[in-house]
Amino acid sequence: MSDDRVSAVERALSEMEAREAKTQQKLDALLSLLMEQQQQAPHPRTPVPQISTPPLLPSRFRAPPPALPTEFDGDRTKGPAFLNSCQTYIRLCPDSFSDDQAKITWSLSYMKSGRANKWAARIFKYEEDEGNPRFLDWSDFRDEFQKEFCPAHSDAAAINKLETTSYFQRTRSVDEYLDEFLDLIAEAGYTDPKTLVVKFRRGLNPQVQNAVATMASGRPSDIFPTAWYEAARNIDQNRASNEAFQSSFRSSAPARPVTSGILRPPTMAHVTPSPGHPVPMDVDANRRRTMLPLSCYRCKKPGHKSPDCPLRFDVRTFTIQDLESELAERMAQLDVVPVEDSPAEPEESSEKLDFAQDDE
Repeated sequence: MSDDRVSAVERALSEMEAREAKTQQKLDALLSLLMEQQQQAPHPRTPVPQISTPPLLPSRFRAPPPALPTEFDGDRTKGPAFLNSCQTYIRLCPDSFSDDQAKITWSLSYMKSGRANKWAARIFKYEEDEGNPRFLDWSDFRDEFQKEFCPAHSDAAAINKLETTSYFQRTRSVDEYLDEFLDLIAEAGYTDPKTLVVKFRRGLNPQVQNAVATMASGRPSDIFPTAWYEAARNIDQNRASNEAFQSSFRSSAPARPVTSGILRPPTMAHVTPSPGHPVPMDVDANRRRTMLPLSCYRCKKPGHKSPDCPLRFDVRTFTIQDLESELAERMAQLDVVPVEDSPAEPEESSEKLDFAQDDE
């Protein structure tokens, strides 16, 4: 029995040694694998910092929903704005729409009047008759909407306007001119930087254009339109500030007219009283305020005197004094006998004279 126990212990020891040998072999294999990985990647990886996501705010702190589009009646000038408002709401609230058909139906719900209402009615009628959606997706709907309700041939109109002088700056500010210019080149599809600079310089105010083109330092390159935009803005702002400064200086110190040989009444040197410099009293101010305009005493109308009155020969406007003086003048004219109307004295005949001489 003792021999059997000894043999059993020996077998158990031999099995344990075999297991330990296998374990050591596995450990050696793992160590060799780790050494190879360290040799292949000598630079240790830097740990990526874990960004903690902020906790969700309660519902009362969430941003308000975007504004809904306004009703659309089919006016082509309002078509791009309506389409942009629809796309803005869809992008900000994507969870509100299950698919593109829901987006299209939601957009059609705002077409309630005018030509847009008739267009939406035709779409609903088509879908009822055919049993299929009228548009494949949102992109298809947007393209058809632009054909129906956006300005037609806007690119050609923008190109034609850029070839004329109607887009020039003239008396506008550079900001106002630049707003229209950017809209035109976007509609025309111009992207070449040299072309944009040439068109922009062509429409600029000549003073601003010359100032930017002849800058001693920092002149913008002809291939950078944004640099030209910024330089023109700065020149225009500096010019406006200088004009405002000069106008305020001229108004604060007005020039006094000097006329040789003519004595003019003295003018007040100041109109704002201050200690030691009172404002002189204007004696004739009350008289000028109470002075009535010149008027005719005959017709009572302003602007002329009675000798120049157009009704001075109308007897209906004569006063008693006028009638008496007119009557006296007419009677005096009757009393005076004109020289040419006096009767001629009878001439004695030569025969009577001869007889008288003979009688003597």
